[in-house]
Amino acid sequence: MTSLREQLGGGRQGVPELRMILPPGWVLYDTSEQTERDLLEQARVRLRDAGRPETYALLSEHVKRALAAARKQGAFMMIMAGDEAPEWATVPVSILGTLVKGAPGISLDAMVADAVERRGARALHDSRQFLRWVDERKVELSGETAGAYTVVYLTPIPGSRRAQALQLTATLVHPVDTDPTADPAMASWLELLDAHVATLTWTGR
Repeated sequence: MTSLREQLGGGRQGVPELRMILPPGWVLYDTSEQTERDLLEQARVRLRDAGRPETYALLSEHVKRALAAARKQGAFMMIMAGDEAPEWATVPVSILGTLVKGAPGISLDAMVADAVERRGARALHDSRQFLRWVDERKVELSGETAGAYTVVYLTPIPGSRRAQALQLTATLVHPVDTDPTADPAMASWLELLDAHVATLTWTGR
């Protein structure tokens, strides 16, 4: 397993060390602007060499918007395909990690109840650790409309009495006329994301 908190140089205050198995070649990054510039340059070169330059426009706009929104919302980490990822694992998907807090002295139970009632949230793989729900919308990327299929995973921070949670938000950018759940390749990736998130464990340090 990959130690996510150690890779961040100690992680985010309030988030214990956690470990999760990542797809081959995927890497954990912080959400700084320097990281954004480095990632986009690596992606541009890699996709050009792989003969897939058309994918870069989608990926770059997605990364820019995702990181800008992530920083605004307080996301402290991002997981996505790194430079060493095999070609099959280089897809326009990213996972953002955010620390979610309830009001002082109040648990996140109301948020969970709302997710279940209004967003159709369900337990991931019937476990009691993660709650999972989906959001689908259209976004404008490089002047064109694309689909954004977002899967949200929520798990409580140990010892927080359900007042804090780690939220992992995975977004798959796709052609607007494609249903990710019906497309074999995309559906496989969604299943893979579920499987990897399910491996998350808290080490207690």
